Amino acid sequence: MKRLFIILCCILFVFIACDNQRKGAEAVKDKQDHQSATLHELSGAYSGVMPCADCDGIETVLKLNQNFSYSYTSKYLNKSDEVFVKDGKWKFENNVITLEGVDYKFKLGEKAKLWQLDLSGNEIVGELAENYKLEKLTQ
Repeated sequence: MKRLFIILCCILFVFIACDNQRKGAEAVKDKQDHQSATLHELSGAYSGVMPCADCDGIETVLKLNQNFSYSYTSKYLNKSDEVFVKDGKWKFENNVITLEGVDYKFKLGEKAKLWQLDLSGNEIVGELAENYKLEKLTQ
């Protein structure tokens, strides 16, 4: 009787282990599907005019590519004709986009908007907070 109990326990253990392994594989696939959907949704060009203390604004364009490269251009309006360009890699974690080589991060908002965060990674607050956004360009 004891031997039968041990055999049944072993069989039960095998079934549980196989079921957990299958659930783990399904969870990984679901996560990969979500990441690829998010990547497709995030990639594209975003633009806006950020506030500027000594000019009419900073015209900003951020292009996120599906291969995780980016191009970030900015131009100080009515101050200089110079266009500043940064290229590099980007990553998306916890709803925040980090651009390699750029001090600011962006939080993904509703309706295809990116909100610039302050240098500490917090949301910008105050009367100009609404102006720190980039909107996705339709293609």
